[in-house]
Amino acid sequence: MAFRISGILMVISFLFALCTGNLPSLAEATVSGCGKAVTVTLSLLGMMCLWGGLMRVAEVTGILKRLERLLRPLLSRIFPDAARSGRGIPEIAAAIVANILGIGNAATPLALRAMERLSEGHRDCASDDMVTFTVLGTAFPSLIPTTVLSLLTAAGSHRAFAILPAVWLTSLCLSLFAVLTARGLRHLKRKDVTPS
Repeated sequence: MAFRISGILMVISFLFALCTGNLPSLAEATVSGCGKAVTVTLSLLGMMCLWGGLMRVAEVTGILKRLERLLRPLLSRIFPDAARSGRGIPEIAAAIVANILGIGNAATPLALRAMERLSEGHRDCASDDMVTFTVLGTAFPSLIPTTVLSLLTAAGSHRAFAILPAVWLTSLCLSLFAVLTARGLRHLKRKDVTPS
């Protein structure tokens, strides 16, 4: 789908440049854009490697286990079924810690592992905990939004870290809203299913 959209945009750009006589400007913008894309990709790659390596060190040294124990009381309230069954809480904690540290790309495999563990015994439909984890996954709080900071730095910003208070406040509010919404809808679903 992304290839089709990109192809359509390229054809439209070419047609407009042809109709308006701006083919030299289109060629210049294409070459300039390709160079910027490579620069941004390399800066993001460096940041991903750094934080991915730090995450691996945290896993090997046991820091992730300690953080999981620290988060367990909160996660038990948010994911009660997983806490009762004992399946998925360590994986959920690892994914949440990765997202809090701003390593969204490293958190993806952890989140997939958590979903696999949560899906055990729920092959036909998503469990309440799976839905809550998915909703929360779109709004995890982030202390260090590494991708955004990398993009701002690559774009030439000299005050990239000035966005941090806004990011903290917004992500905290979104996370709270996501959890409350998922929990509220869980109770509505139960009332709906309960026979009268």
